[in-house]
Amino acid sequence: MISWKKRTAAIAALTSLAFLAGCNKADDSIAAPVDTTPASTVKLISTPTLTDASIKPGDTLSLDSSIVYTLDGFVYVEDGAVLTIPAGTVIKGKAGQGENASALIVAKGGKLYANGTAEKPIVMTAAIDDIADNNDLAADAKGLWGGLILLGKAPINTKSGAGQIEGIPPTDSRGQYGGLDDKDNSGSVRYISIRYGGTNIGKDNEINGLTLGGVGNGTKVEYVEVYNNADDGVEFFGGTVNTSNMLVVGSDDDCFDWDQGFRG
Repeated sequence: MISWKKRTAAIAALTSLAFLAGCNKADDSIAAPVDTTPASTVKLISTPTLTDASIKPGDTLSLDSSIVYTLDGFVYVEDGAVLTIPAGTVIKGKAGQGENASALIVAKGGKLYANGTAEKPIVMTAAIDDIADNNDLAADAKGLWGGLILLGKAPINTKSGAGQIEGIPPTDSRGQYGGLDDKDNSGSVRYISIRYGGTNIGKDNEINGLTLGGVGNGTKVEYVEVYNNADDGVEFFGGTVNTSNMLVVGSDDDCFDWDQGFRG
């Protein structure tokens, strides 16, 4: 597995991804980390296991970087809830495939503040990954858990202007995304490594490493790595979010994929 030191050097060499133009240019600097943690974050989750019951509407919760957390199933940050993940936090997804996979899902109206730094990145990986050992998993290991899904209220070009994100059962309204707000804000995701994820729910229905559904340009997404994902590394479903310094290595399908009128 590539060490974080090497990964960070690779990420730092990338600039904003001009997806629609299909071009890149070099950037020799890394921007100073910005602390965008909401001041109202007062509660603390001290349990090492995150479940669907963890982050309900009205909750404003923060993780503790000294604890290694486990995602057990689909964990939602629901509409009106806020989750903060500090720099250096490690989150491991419990093994599972399809609808039994583990994933962190920020529903439309929820907010995630996951702000790592170059020195202390946030790592989301498989439960069996020993992050202190770069050789503990096979070079082709992937699809060991789900991934990270952000949903927002920015426009998408479906007939109804709304959609149900891939990977979430159609009966679960927390998988809905899309709206009319170009500037919608789902929080910030910075200096985060997403490793060994991805799972297939059904035909054309997968969980990617990082999924962005109707995410607005009030959301900050930068310095993100997706490593060895079983489907796309990063997929955009409409929305207007701008991203920069994104690195995908070893994905089974596309490194970057966008549809439904993505305008970032």
